[in-house]
Formats: sequence, structure tokens, C-alpha cells
Amino acid sequence: MTVTDVFIHPFPEGDSTLQRMALTARECGFDTLIAVHHHPCEYHGVRILQGILVNEGTMKTVMSAIRQNRRAIIGVAAGDANFNRNLLKTQGVHLITDLHRSQRNAFDQVSAKLAAGRRVAIHLDISQIISCRGHSRQKVLTRYAELLTLQRKFGFSFAIGSGARSILGQRSVREIILLTALFGMTKEETIDALGTVPELYQDTSLPRVVV
Repeated sequence: MTVTDVFIHPFPEGDSTLQRMALTARECGFDTLIAVHHHPCEYHGVRILQGILVNEGTMKTVMSAIRQNRRAIIGVAAGDANFNRNLLKTQGVHLITDLHRSQRNAFDQVSAKLAAGRRVAIHLDISQIISCRGHSRQKVLTRYAELLTLQRKFGFSFAIGSGARSILGQRSVREIILLTALFGMTKEETIDALGTVPELYQDTSLPRVVV
């Protein structure tokens, strides 16, 4: 089973080289990394997939990213409800991220059904649980718990990542299981979410065609 850390940020965005982060990932129990703005490769027996994050919040930017990065996992930062529903209907979008920053109605039952039907995963950035404090941290946990309730009802996929920008930010599989338990995920649910990437990315390194 593939075990993936989704959306790490090696040098130059982060402080550690991709090679060093791959070695740490292997020690932490991962065999695959999605590295932002790095081409597919392999280090220390860890498969590296290219990740593209789109943060600008316009469909024009999203479509441009899809056209220019045919071999990448495309993640798009969530917006309002209409924007998110458009994303879910767009072929080539693999993940929606940053839902913890959005309003509750930005991803509702309609969106959950679309995500399940179109096989678009929801990205959970575990670094937000660690880096946020006080009310901000509780807000992240509450939002993730709300998404978990929808996921259990409608069956869309989660994809989990450490959000690491250095080896110090990488987490072991065991640590991630403990952190996701803070908002109610079971060990089995977390393991399933860590294995989501094969559903999004074929062995040919071409994005899955969603119909």
C-alpha cells in the first residue's frame, strides 16, 4: 500500500533539500512524497511526485495550471461555495486544500457529493494543527471534524500531508495518526487517507481522467 505525505515544500521554498526530505520520509514510514514544484523522481527508494498548488483563486489561473502541468498533482486553495463547486467539476483538479480557512458553507453536502462522484480529494494539512495556537487551533480542529462528518456520510477521499518545509516539520505515520485523532479520525481512516494518492495518479504519471 502506498503511504504518501501530500504537499511538502523542499528547498528553495523550504529549508531542506528534496533528497534529505525523502530520506526522512522513508524513516517516518512513507514511500511517496508530493513535492511542490519539483519534477517526478526517486530518492532513497521514495517516489517523488510533482505537486502544483494554485492559490490565486480564479478559474483562469486553475485552467492555466492544469494545461501547463499535465504530469502533476494539482491542488487548489478553496474559495467560496460557487468556486469550490466549479473546481469539483473541472477535469484535472485532484485536490482541494485550505478548507480550514473557508466558511462552513463553502463545502456543504452538495460539494461533498460532487467530490465523491468526481473523485477529487480534500487535503488536510496537519501542520495547521501544530502551528496554530489557542482559538485558531481549535478552529482548525473544528473544521476538520466537520469535514470528517461529511466524509463519513458521502464517501469522498481525504489526502493528508505534513505541510513540511524542512525535515523538522516532517511527521511519522504514527504521529499523524495521533494528530488526526484530535479531530476524531480513527487509525484506519487515517491509513486510508495516507493511501489516497494512487486513486489520483496513475502509474504512467498522467493525471486520471475524471468523467
